[in-house]
Amino acid sequence: MSKAVFKSFLAALAVFTPVSTIQAQENDDGQNQNYIAVGAAVVSQHSPFNSASEQTLPIPLISIKQGAFYLETTEAGIRLDKDLGGVTPALDFFVAARSPSGQDRQKLSADAGARISLDTKLGKLSGEFRHDITDKFKGSEIIARYSVPIQIGKFTFTPAVQASWLDQKAANYMYGVTAAQRARMIRKERRVILPVAPITDDALNLGGDISMAVQLSERLTLIALVGGTYLDKSIHRSAAIEQKWEAQSALGLTYRF
Repeated sequence: MSKAVFKSFLAALAVFTPVSTIQAQENDDGQNQNYIAVGAAVVSQHSPFNSASEQTLPIPLISIKQGAFYLETTEAGIRLDKDLGGVTPALDFFVAARSPSGQDRQKLSADAGARISLDTKLGKLSGEFRHDITDKFKGSEIIARYSVPIQIGKFTFTPAVQASWLDQKAANYMYGVTAAQRARMIRKERRVILPVAPITDDALNLGGDISMAVQLSERLTLIALVGGTYLDKSIHRSAAIEQKWEAQSALGLTYRF
């Protein structure tokens, strides 16, 4: 595997968070039960950058819950929750990978954060704060998310909406183009050379996604995910940005032990 392909592979892992799709198979057995699920997916990313090609890559999936500890491919942490008769409040402390999308922009860092959520019959509402702990950009992000699982036989559909506020440092890390990245494009003789374009303000991105899980057998689950994000004007007014939105999709298979 070449270095460029390896970086793209890692970036796809960090962008795709299959928590809702893998956990959808837990509905029948109770989410408090310990489990291990592994699988693989094909992920497609559509970048908002000028003339950026769509990237499609295979990635491994892993979902583990053992007591309070959980691992969801690129996020690991401790979850404290309690079922209060149909209402389940929860508090997560986690570490998660982060990576921008776009050719020649793949970088990896890690965030630490906390998430508080409330799971009811009307859906799941959560809010989280996360901050860079690798000293790559020293920025922070706040995310509010609402999702509603809908079960029809062996099918579980989970539509969700999300608002994400990034401070200037986080927005620039995710969507800005540095001189080093531009030099790499020139060195590799890319067809399109993006200009040096820092993001100079914070950003509020709005998005949504829908995931689907199909219970093929007691242990085997087919999962799919389609999502998109509308970018804040502080991002899409950049000379390097062509689209006002970005999107991801995935199709995969998991096996539960």
